[in-house]
Amino acid sequence: MKDNKVLLMHQIVKGEDFYTLPGGSWEAGEKLEETCQREIKEEFNIDVEVGKLVFLLDTTTRIAFYFLCTYVQGEIELGGPEKDRMHEGEQYYVEWVDVDKIASLNMIPRIAKSGLQRVLSRTEKELFLLNES
Repeated sequence: MKDNKVLLMHQIVKGEDFYTLPGGSWEAGEKLEETCQREIKEEFNIDVEVGKLVFLLDTTTRIAFYFLCTYVQGEIELGGPEKDRMHEGEQYYVEWVDVDKIASLNMIPRIAKSGLQRVLSRTEKELFLLNES
């Protein structure tokens, strides 16, 4: 987070326009917090301070761990595999989105939007689990 905004990946793939939370795959030997820092650096070219684990998302393909992070430094720039895959039919944009606009976004997976809203509204004080089913 930075200035009451959340960093999201805006994607337009095969005509579908949606947003996702930053993420990626854990590599052997990494702590989850290190995975979070590495993935954000690879995809967005910025350094973050990884805070507390705020929610888990259980999907059909993986369990995702979401941390509350604070921007430290760097200029936002698309990187990682998204940059390599970018073409007319598959577009990626890194965007700071005002927290007040989250409710109107199309997010994938949809349940991640619910988790993000719960964290941003500060109604959840403890770690929580969401199931995509």
